[in-house]
Amino acid sequence: LRYTEPDIARDWKRMTLIRGTDASDTMDMASMLIAAYCQRTGMAMDTLASHLQIRQQRSRAAGPRDSDRYEVAGMLGAPLPPEDDQDARRQFSCGQGYAEGGLMAEADEQRLFTEACLHGLRARLCDDVAALDGYLPPHVAELARKVAGVLEVPQPAPA
Repeated sequence: LRYTEPDIARDWKRMTLIRGTDASDTMDMASMLIAAYCQRTGMAMDTLASHLQIRQQRSRAAGPRDSDRYEVAGMLGAPLPPEDDQDARRQFSCGQGYAEGGLMAEADEQRLFTEACLHGLRARLCDDVAALDGYLPPHVAELARKVAGVLEVPQPAPA
């Protein structure tokens, strides 16, 4: 959300994609470390491949798929895809559901708690708890402040 602020809003697309791919690479690295541990402790390769969901793997180099474009079209209210393309219509409907709030109409307490914990941790690490009020819904900001309040102020490592 920082990238939507006026002083750097021109960079929001670039920085959101960079941060998203950085996060994806980090999660991939963590998954591979866990997979290496599982393999070392005797997990069968077919089980490991199943847990890693290798059939879902896709390279970012290929760029957005048609399904991604259909989902965005649904979010933005574009015309419905042709009737004979059921996969396109399904992705389009998913996009519509997100746009209308239908898939998340009611607040998921676990999601809100997780979001508040992450924001509270970030606020504490950046020593900027006051910034929580600028972009979060009030109930999430309140919980994030509580999380930040119980976390210790980071201390420099001894030399």
